[in-house]
Amino acid sequence: MRDVAGVVSRFFAACNAHDPDRLAQCFAPHVAAVGPDGEAEGREEVVSYYEVIWTAAPDMRFTVWQTITEGDEIATTALATGTHNGPLLMPGGDSAPGTGRRIGLRCCWVFTVEQDLIASYHLFYDQLEMYAQLGLSMPVVGPPP
Repeated sequence: MRDVAGVVSRFFAACNAHDPDRLAQCFAPHVAAVGPDGEAEGREEVVSYYEVIWTAAPDMRFTVWQTITEGDEIATTALATGTHNGPLLMPGGDSAPGTGRRIGLRCCWVFTVEQDLIASYHLFYDQLEMYAQLGLSMPVVGPPP
């Protein structure tokens, strides 16, 4: 029997260790990731997203609250905590310089696992909560063109 949740546990362990090599080993070569700040495709691009986060918040950690597994899909809720000390990619593509503020964001990932590797995931978090904790104003966004 496969341990589908095991790869997600390894994912969070690698994230908390800030270890790009271990993180890459969690992903299928064709992994696709979607989150509020954009999309990433392929191992290198997805790992580079986390390297940006680790640079922005060198003490970033994820505390997993709950994991629900249904077949090859896994939903995980967690708390992301860290200190915003470096440039951070924001939803919409802008970058925010370090503020020195602590953040604690409630997050949810929905993973799809294939052959014991993460093939895709969607990341959800409250963008307003993040902007407020960083002391930033939400950008005004109009309807798509």
